[in-house]
Amino acid sequence: MACVVILWFTVLGQFGHAENVWSVVLFFGLLVGSYIGLSVADARDRLRSALAGPVRRLVIGPALLLGTALLYAYATGLPVRPRAVGLAAYLCGPVALLILRQWTGKGSSVFSFGAVLALWLPIEFDLLPSLPLPPPDGYDVSQLVGIVAAFYLFLVAQPLAGVGYTFALGRRDLRLAVVGVAFVAVAALPLGFLTGFLTWQPRITLTRLIVTPMVIYLVTAVPEEFLFRGVIQNLIARRWGSRVGLGTAAAIFGVAHLPDLRYVVLATLVGLAYGWVYARSGKITAAALTHAGVDWIWVLLLSYH
Repeated sequence: MACVVILWFTVLGQFGHAENVWSVVLFFGLLVGSYIGLSVADARDRLRSALAGPVRRLVIGPALLLGTALLYAYATGLPVRPRAVGLAAYLCGPVALLILRQWTGKGSSVFSFGAVLALWLPIEFDLLPSLPLPPPDGYDVSQLVGIVAAFYLFLVAQPLAGVGYTFALGRRDLRLAVVGVAFVAVAALPLGFLTGFLTWQPRITLTRLIVTPMVIYLVTAVPEEFLFRGVIQNLIARRWGSRVGLGTAAAIFGVAHLPDLRYVVLATLVGLAYGWVYARSGKITAAALTHAGVDWIWVLLLSYH
């Protein structure tokens, strides 16, 4: 809850006050409420039971998400038509692939991978129509729409076992996360300095000490760990074993940081740490702690070339 409150004030404080504040508050509340609420297993089970029928479950969540996004655009004076076209195309793609998976058999993981790529690539290459919150120049929450859609599709509509999306973390999870950060510090950071990719450049401020790690954890670490570990590593490990899943997901994570090959190597090593924490804890949120810790150190102390 503290992370959500801080994120809210960060959004409003950075971009000023919204003219249509209630539209902003309601849309933000829906997105963040869905983001956090879907981490509760009982809430997911109740939602799944309420939406009887596999195809209906696949369609209704993204449809409600699309409708809410367009209502927000209309209420805040943003052009609706380009957002309707762009977001509808974006959300229909993964839904169609998962419907095909439903029809062809639950073992057809190729459709799951396709749905993941359809959700991730537009976010990775910044192809989604913007949804500034608050408008006109606020933080673009279109990526958050995609993240909530991914959570819904893989946790409610077609649940993928073993994702481990929960914020109920114990001491063991915290210890594993710390070990993961220590591995990165020992194995990856020296390599980054030796290759000239990393340089020492401290930029310590109060905001970066307190607010930045929470924002990184919610906005970057949890979504990326959901994708690379909760879905990709999880699916590959189920088919070819845990070691293959760990190594392949780390390699894919590394390739996602092209074109600089030094960055690819470092990201692969770091991905091994994240994947190890996920494999040992069974929780993407534990792996996200390591992820956020590494990124936080980077923001505080390092720069790259």
